[in-house]
Amino acid sequence: MKGKNILHILGLYLDKLERAFGLDSTDLVRLYHEEAAAAIKCGAYDSAIPLCQKALKDNSDDIEANYQLGVAYMGNRMLEEATAAFKKVLKLDPERSGAHYRLGVLCDKTGALSSAIASFKKAIKLEPKRADFYYTLGIAQDKNGEQKKAIESLNKAIELAPDMDKYHYRLGLIYDGQGEHEKAIEAFKKASEAEDA
Repeated sequence: MKGKNILHILGLYLDKLERAFGLDSTDLVRLYHEEAAAAIKCGAYDSAIPLCQKALKDNSDDIEANYQLGVAYMGNRMLEEATAAFKKVLKLDPERSGAHYRLGVLCDKTGALSSAIASFKKAIKLEPKRADFYYTLGIAQDKNGEQKKAIESLNKAIELAPDMDKYHYRLGLIYDGQGEHEKAIEAFKKASEAEDA
């Protein structure tokens, strides 16, 4: 809580710092980005939102401020606002893999599984070495009734990050649901070994 209060106080005084030290708008926007990132990192989403909005006041097409705003909205479970922010980021920078990924997570949460899968695939195309992207793709595919594809995605996630117990565990659940109990047991054993490592 102490960290959140400090960030809130700092946010209140950034405008005063601009006047006192004659910060130009570029320096001020950089400060807003840094403080918003710090607020997001410690879960102070309510503090991050106005900082992002201040940065956007200067330039509504500020990609980083829009992205951080989407993350803060997402953290506050403001799904529509987060979706709009990430869509704006992708309009400005279609190569932003994190925005595709987070948009996929939001689509998954709202049950738009086909859109979630498409977003995860775009994120993977941009960053093919991200195991977490394959993992979330596999979960969405499983929810969408595409177990064979889900198994492929989870196996790729495991290939990239073999020590992640939850990847093995989720794979085991799918195998178990498919009646492939030997494969499920093997995946659960690997999950336990990964957890102990």
